[in-house]
Amino acid sequence: MTVIPDAAPVPYVTDVDADVATKAVREFGARVSAMLRAVRHPSAPALGSWDLTDVAVHLSHAVDGVKTMARGSGSILTDLWELPGFLETLVSGEEERDLAALADRIEASVAEFLAVVAAARSSGEADRAWLVEGTRMPLATLLCHVLNELVVHGGDIAKAEGVPWPVSAQEASLVLRGFLFPVVAAMGRAMVDQKAAAGLRANFEIRLRGGGRAYFGFDDGDLRVTATAPRRVHCHLSVDPNAFMLVAWGRRSQWSGIARGQLVAWGRRPWLGVRLRPLMRNP
Repeated sequence: MTVIPDAAPVPYVTDVDADVATKAVREFGARVSAMLRAVRHPSAPALGSWDLTDVAVHLSHAVDGVKTMARGSGSILTDLWELPGFLETLVSGEEERDLAALADRIEASVAEFLAVVAAARSSGEADRAWLVEGTRMPLATLLCHVLNELVVHGGDIAKAEGVPWPVSAQEASLVLRGFLFPVVAAMGRAMVDQKAAAGLRANFEIRLRGGGRAYFGFDDGDLRVTATAPRRVHCHLSVDPNAFMLVAWGRRSQWSGIARGQLVAWGRRPWLGVRLRPLMRNP
């Protein structure tokens, strides 16, 4: 009898529609800018040692940085873990602290970024060098990178200000499928907590409610993210996209999501579900 080997899993590449991502970026850019113009507590604690204004400064730099990548400037870092120090230097060195001026800057930068991406798409260009040397990302992922910044840091600002910041499952799914999963796939081992992952060999399915999934395969500190299932999945996760996004970025404990049924695990080794987040490093 001839044995047909299992097909190799397909590496994860985003399936996000760039037009849909463009619309979301435009909408969240407008929402963030409007919120900043109405802020009453600019010095409120917001993220780690940063206050609300610091987060707004960082957000303006983040959009500018991705816009520069979209123009084809190339990568900025040689290693992902240079990022925290790089961001701290940018924020501490920024002289502009007026939130209305920062709102204007973000609004203008989002518009310029979308124009750059639209021009690249119309000329048939497919990707760009991304943040870390040796990585390239589709234009749709650059769109979702900016969306991630607007959604997540918009949430930080809203929480500090004490105002609502609704994000739909569809919008959170764009962040995950368009940005987070492709970046983790590209970075692989660099995203893994080596102590927590030592000796672990397991495959996870992350199934987003509403559509979309990715497979995370750990092998003693290595990580492979694919769009198709490996031969065996040890732990399946059904997740609310917004809850998973907030847990992934350290904005929320996984335990509240588990208690509310937003993060559910099953399979051969369902107990691995609670280990997934601690296995990952967050720059």
